Amino acid sequence: MVVDSKGVPVIFNEGAERILGYKADEIIGNPENFHHFYPRQMAKEIMRRMRSDEFGPPDKLNATRVTFINKAGEEVPVNFSATIIRERGQEVGSVGIFSDLREILKVYQELEATHHQLVQAEKIASLGRMAAGVAHEINNPLAGILIYAELLARELEPDSIVRENVDIIIEQTMRCQQIVHRLLDFSRQSLGQKQPLDINEKIRRCVDLVRNQAFFHNIEISLHLAPELPQIDGDPGQLQHVFTNLLLNAADAMSGTGTITIFSSPTERHDGVVLRFVDTGVGIPPEIIDKIFEPFFTTKPPGKGTGLGLSIVYGIIQRHGGEIKAESAPGCGTTFTITLPQKSLESELDLGLRE
Repeated sequence: MVVDSKGVPVIFNEGAERILGYKADEIIGNPENFHHFYPRQMAKEIMRRMRSDEFGPPDKLNATRVTFINKAGEEVPVNFSATIIRERGQEVGSVGIFSDLREILKVYQELEATHHQLVQAEKIASLGRMAAGVAHEINNPLAGILIYAELLARELEPDSIVRENVDIIIEQTMRCQQIVHRLLDFSRQSLGQKQPLDINEKIRRCVDLVRNQAFFHNIEISLHLAPELPQIDGDPGQLQHVFTNLLLNAADAMSGTGTITIFSSPTERHDGVVLRFVDTGVGIPPEIIDKIFEPFFTTKPPGKGTGLGLSIVYGIIQRHGGEIKAESAPGCGTTFTITLPQKSLESELDLGLRE
């Protein structure tokens, strides 16, 4: 775009029309429309910089990022450079050149997200291998403790004080075994039986399963499920584990009172599904939301949680070729968004091998 010495636009080319949504005849000769996307304060600051030698060669503005407002009222980040036009040493106008950064920034954000997912996936895979080894090593001595404790309990009178202590040993040993089983679940690195799934039907089953539990009696579960969804190729048992875990976490975050809303919809390209689990709980503080999928991370007191639930959920979704993210603010509830493709990467590889 080119403006004269009074700031009146004289050239507004096709590239500017495409990026900002204005037609040339709406801008040329019309400073008011021009300043809708290029505010006067910004124009004055850019001219000040070009007339100074503090920001590069005089009469020039090196490429810098600024934000314009397009005709639809949307912010458009651009890479902007400008030059003063002189004739016999006198300023007669200025030319500004800008390029749209939206696609570049979108790609950059996607790369950042992909990098984060790869780091998280590798971290979980490494810890999974370690967890499997540790779990198997612990399982044998736990089995021995349990066997001998049960033998000892049989030899004691039911009302014996010692019997009470032995019962505690048995109870705590079984609790340790449950933790070991969770570690083994966490360490699984492959899908089980894959089959075409109706995701809406799996969600309804999980909701029916938890609805009758005492902890959910004061919780309203609202379903907004799109009727036409692509079928997903996946493991029904593992996906049921994901949905049940998210429902239980939501109930826990609301202390047994509140609303859980579940949405389902096709992806924009109709090549998968998007699921959202929204609760009205206490929310997640911003300083820890990036850690909630990490293995063994938990905000619950000792004995109330292992910190493996969401890590297992994350691993299952990853192995289905999907992604899961959380959005939250303290006191404003939490939204978990899951995206699942029709075909997981493993399914496509299996199909390729069979062909």
